[in-house]
Amino acid sequence: MGAQITSEGTRFCVYAPHATAVHLNLFSSTGSTQSFSLREGRIGNLQEQDSMSKALLGRRYRFAGHSPIGMRDGTWWVEVPCNLEGYEYTYTVEGPAQEFGPPREVVDPYAQLVTSARGRGVVVHDTTPLGPRPTWPKHEAIIYELHLRDFTIDPSAGVQHPGTYLGLTESGRLPGHPEVKTGFDHLLELGVNTVQIMPPSQFLGDEEYGWGYDSLHFNSPERAYAVNPAQRITEWKQMVNALHAHGIRVIVDMVWNHTMESRAHNQIFSFEGLAPGYYYRRRPDGSFYNGSGVGNEFRSEAPMARRFILDSARHWMEDLGADGFRLDLMGLIDRETMRQLAAAYPDALIYGEPWASGETPLDITRKGDQRGCGYSVFNDDFRDALKGHVFTPTAGGFVQTGRNSDAVLTGIAGSIDSFAAEPWESINYVECHDNHTLWDRLTLSAPAATEDAREAMDRLAAVALFTAQGIPFIQSGQEFRRTKGGEDNSYNLGDRVNALRWNDKLTHNSLVQFYRGLIALRRNHPMLRLPDAATVRECLTTDEQSAPSTVAWTLTDRHSRDTWVQARIVLNGSNQPRTFSLPSGTWELVCDGERVTEAAPLRTFTNCEVEVPARSGWILARLHEVKEKSPAKM
Repeated sequence: MGAQITSEGTRFCVYAPHATAVHLNLFSSTGSTQSFSLREGRIGNLQEQDSMSKALLGRRYRFAGHSPIGMRDGTWWVEVPCNLEGYEYTYTVEGPAQEFGPPREVVDPYAQLVTSARGRGVVVHDTTPLGPRPTWPKHEAIIYELHLRDFTIDPSAGVQHPGTYLGLTESGRLPGHPEVKTGFDHLLELGVNTVQIMPPSQFLGDEEYGWGYDSLHFNSPERAYAVNPAQRITEWKQMVNALHAHGIRVIVDMVWNHTMESRAHNQIFSFEGLAPGYYYRRRPDGSFYNGSGVGNEFRSEAPMARRFILDSARHWMEDLGADGFRLDLMGLIDRETMRQLAAAYPDALIYGEPWASGETPLDITRKGDQRGCGYSVFNDDFRDALKGHVFTPTAGGFVQTGRNSDAVLTGIAGSIDSFAAEPWESINYVECHDNHTLWDRLTLSAPAATEDAREAMDRLAAVALFTAQGIPFIQSGQEFRRTKGGEDNSYNLGDRVNALRWNDKLTHNSLVQFYRGLIALRRNHPMLRLPDAATVRECLTTDEQSAPSTVAWTLTDRHSRDTWVQARIVLNGSNQPRTFSLPSGTWELVCDGERVTEAAPLRTFTNCEVEVPARSGWILARLHEVKEKSPAKM
């Protein structure tokens, strides 16, 4: 589907099942225009028209055979025996007046490059090579969500190409403080191994600030993030290669649940223009269902709609180097499509939001539906248990009040006794681009607390997040108290609210080092990221000493995979210290709620009780002992 350069020329293929005629409109760089008539899956002639360039065609061409996707009915295609790389193109579609109205000009939904949101498709064949991609099991992922503009647009990022694909690849330093790394160098310093990029597809706003959830052309990278928009595919690949070269996987946030085409232009459409009534879920009166909350919802269960999602995924994976997908409002993508997507890319990290935003006729894809299907879901239960219900900003959770300890412990075990078949099916988080940042939420829910007390709550949430089984997820800037000034929905508030202020990293460096230390612990110790439910049940034991407002558990290395033989982890969400007894042996304190280190233990305990301070998370480790050789028998 779409425009493909082949050894014989350039092939165009489009699905328009009820059309009576489809014309290909070509626009050269010189401004000249050519038009071709497409035939619906049968032998036909390219009808030369007055506006057609004779230098391009010179004669009538015939094409034979059936549709290259194996569907005769509804598929229109033509192969022009010329390499049309760089040509812009649209389709003009004609059909029954009741369905189509007057002839309509549409943009190819499969276009791999568009001139702009309201522009045309471009025939493209980018040959920039992709380097080898990192490979490791899903349960080892540590996800860092970022928005390409937000991450480097502020002058404090200290990069040459702020807010762009290339800006993310540059070594960054805070101006005036060369010891403070920013941007790409900060990612490497922090130690995350997976970057989730907020929607990079061409969105409606063009050069305006946007998050990308108003996606319009799913297969074309967004022009606003390019230094040279005509080379944006190359720049995207350069960014991917830079991340891959340092062992960081790239997750693409995709918005296949709806489109914004009805708001894009009063003449140019894509899905609805080609196949009226096919690609969207409709009520009996013909109006659109609106489970997305923005006007429509994509009918993923329809064969060619499902095919589009799978083809789009293949394009991003194979042509553009992505390593997986975060699906916005995944609840609106039917379960069979999700199953097929995960089956097509079993090694990819695929996860999404298991909910919708409004009324829908679909039996939505919920938490639990992912069991054993190869994809993961966001764990809002764990999120709300830790910091309070997301839509009740002044309510507290475990880290503010000590409540919800049972729900926290369920999340700590990877939710395998709740909705998950395997721990990696749970994406564990307390902050993302939606709703309040963690720091803003703590400010709203604990207004009487001191700043130091709120930072202790932040650190406690971090200990829970990075010691829980499953996949940890943080938003960029969470590690240095990112604030949006109390705004909970900043999609249209621009750089003033959304840009990362890298001076905050300098101001809150001790918190950054705390997050960095927790990430290092997780990467260094397999017991903190167990691969499957069976191993979790074998190695994780709830501590019988758990008291109200506390959560405690023990991890035991039963397979000699770790340098630790055991770890004892205690989360104290109360406003009072709690005392716990340690089993026999020597225990090293590697995290005391304020510091994390393995270089030298913070304290050492032997056969004693320990007092865990209020609102603090402790991690204690018992190391494998070096066995002495037995004396030789005489």
